[in-house]
Amino acid sequence: MQSKHTPILTVRQLSKSYPEPEKNSLFRRGMNHAVQNVSFDLYSGETLGIVGESGCGKSTVARLVMGLETPDAGSVVFHDTRIDQLPERSLRPLRPRFQMVFQDSGSSLNSRKRVVDILREPMLYHRIVTKDKAEARIDELLDMVGLSPSTKQRYPHEFSGGQRQRICIAKALSLDPELIILDEPVSALDVSVQAQILNLLRDLQEKLGVAYLFIGHGLGAVHYISHRIAVMYRGRIVEMGDSEEVFRHPAHPYTRALLDAAPLADYDARERERIVLRGEIGHTDWTEGCAFRSRCPYASEECTCIGSAMTSVPGAPEHLSACMAGTQERGV
Repeated sequence: MQSKHTPILTVRQLSKSYPEPEKNSLFRRGMNHAVQNVSFDLYSGETLGIVGESGCGKSTVARLVMGLETPDAGSVVFHDTRIDQLPERSLRPLRPRFQMVFQDSGSSLNSRKRVVDILREPMLYHRIVTKDKAEARIDELLDMVGLSPSTKQRYPHEFSGGQRQRICIAKALSLDPELIILDEPVSALDVSVQAQILNLLRDLQEKLGVAYLFIGHGLGAVHYISHRIAVMYRGRIVEMGDSEEVFRHPAHPYTRALLDAAPLADYDARERERIVLRGEIGHTDWTEGCAFRSRCPYASEECTCIGSAMTSVPGAPEHLSACMAGTQERGV
């Protein structure tokens, strides 16, 4: 699965804020802290899933890692190179090594170009293949993602949503990357097509050894494809650990609430005690205390002064949580 020696991607204390929309010129504009002190490692051949509800900052993390945004603080290191402060000229030679697949496959592909041109141009620009070998490589890529090489003369609008996403995956693979960032790649697809794409991604990872940073808001899909899971709330990682461990034994109340929100086929299980979140994510700057406390059923006075640092869950040293109250309520 993964090498536990040296990570290919190291993110430390990553933070990014944006100014709130101006409401009144008499008042100073507030700041939306989209990402706050996010840290994680990603190893070769591994999938790290980042999950959370809309607005938690997971897509911002993806853009910061890709260099599409500049962080306010923190660092992004790819192998031994810190890439978050590199100018575009210096970053360009590294870009083939980490690629991104977006949620909206329709806008990710140039509607005026045929598939053969969409796949060929990046490979020639980065000198991955020579002109005489590009056609054979395109046929190989399309076959890898489950499309017939005969479709390469068609335009993106002639494909279904799932087929377009396969083309986007082929485009990312065309540059032989070590890391692919997948920003909600199945969210816009039908459930049956989602399963096909997830299975395709797993097969490609097993075959090529590529690492994935998988962004999603559905715990089911993230759990299925990920080796490890990081749960985000209001720009912070509140729980992280082995995928099966987090899914079966969630330690943070927010993670439990996400799992409880998923529909169940078992009627008896629907009567279980559940955590129901009330209210929505706000952008108020709480410099101290737990950001989840206003929605947490276990909140106490201690939560107003407790820090956001994660600690190991008892009995699972690699399972980290920012809340011990939820762990204690579970009897761990």
